[in-house]
Amino acid sequence: MNEIEAKQIVFANIKRKKRKKDLVTIARALDWLVRHRGSRAQVAGEFGLSTEMIRQFLTVLKLPPEVQKLFHDRTLDSVDVAKEIATLRDRDKQIHLAHRIGDAETKDTRDIKRLVKQGGTEIDDAKRTILGAKERGLHVFLVDFDDDTFRLIKERSRKAGVEPAEFVRRIVLQAVRNQAENDNSR
Repeated sequence: MNEIEAKQIVFANIKRKKRKKDLVTIARALDWLVRHRGSRAQVAGEFGLSTEMIRQFLTVLKLPPEVQKLFHDRTLDSVDVAKEIATLRDRDKQIHLAHRIGDAETKDTRDIKRLVKQGGTEIDDAKRTILGAKERGLHVFLVDFDDDTFRLIKERSRKAGVEPAEFVRRIVLQAVRNQAENDNSR
């Protein structure tokens, strides 16, 4: 790879929802640029990205070759999925989880991984549990927060001793209950 090739890959794919290149190719281009520029910060500035986003893309390259192949073939095609798989320390579990996610109808990686990590649940059992919960009416909301709000959520959730998603879930539940109480008292 050379500089022109690396820049073309990054410019053409980094900020798009529908990327033309797979995550491994994009990560290799970013890695080449970081090694030749000297830092993630320099590359981030050049492409208008955060250093955290570059780190997340580079996570793909830290995964076992068998998992990278799934990303290269686009069986898996999400930076979030790569990030979640990478948090598992056991290489065999990473490979097994990646294959299960690739084969699954659901891509609820975080839910599956959480069950595997917390309870020692086997990956197939975790997948069945998540899919079963979906059928019973578990609903997932995607919420976009500005950076300041997200930092505040992270701070408060850390103080509360829970993950940010759980912290937000609790706030929403409390707000809905309060609203229901207000509606009932009218």
